[in-house]
Amino acid sequence: MKKLLLLALAAVCLVFVARAEVLIYDLSFNTAGPSVNYSFLEGGYLVVDSNSKAVTSIVTQTDPQTGLLYYTTGLLSGTYMELADEGSNQEYAVVNSASGSGGTGDTISFQVLGKTGGGTVGTGTNSLGIARKLKGYLNASAPGSVSTDTNNITTITYGFAGSSKVGANYQSDLTKDANNQKLSAATTLTNLAAILQNRGALPQPTASPTATPLPTATTP
Repeated sequence: MKKLLLLALAAVCLVFVARAEVLIYDLSFNTAGPSVNYSFLEGGYLVVDSNSKAVTSIVTQTDPQTGLLYYTTGLLSGTYMELADEGSNQEYAVVNSASGSGGTGDTISFQVLGKTGGGTVGTGTNSLGIARKLKGYLNASAPGSVSTDTNNITTITYGFAGSSKVGANYQSDLTKDANNQKLSAATTLTNLAAILQNRGALPQPTASPTATPLPTATTP
């Protein structure tokens, strides 16, 4: 009986350690430096899974015709890692994304970082240090194109290139609520989408956002 009880307790402990928790940041973007045809993302959220260290996102953009849109396509996705500064041994949290593609020829890269020290999320070996603020940059570009249809109508789509300063602020209340409900990262993103909908944002069904405006000229 004692042996069975110990095995049961061990199983409970293993389940507890393995349970993932999430870490939520809100996002802000401000155009920085030289750019051409560039007005890109405006806001949104990052969600970190404490077990996998995977980072997913929901981001917003204003379309001139339809208003505020949100995207749950994981345009900004990557990993959450912790690094120690060699000189001070201060721990830093880093969220980065390898250069990704939002469309044919599009290139997007993203990185933010900040000092940890705001507590932890997750348990055991899956514990993550919390950085209250993360700062960094997003770089994005896409080529233009020219096409002519069978009616000899030429359509010119202008490319874009530019950079944005990115801020990410830890959302303690949203993080606590999600973890108290034992929500997965995917369910957390669904709930964040509902928050954006309540603010008037509309879901965007297309694969990924492009620069706004992205002017198109048609000539006979």
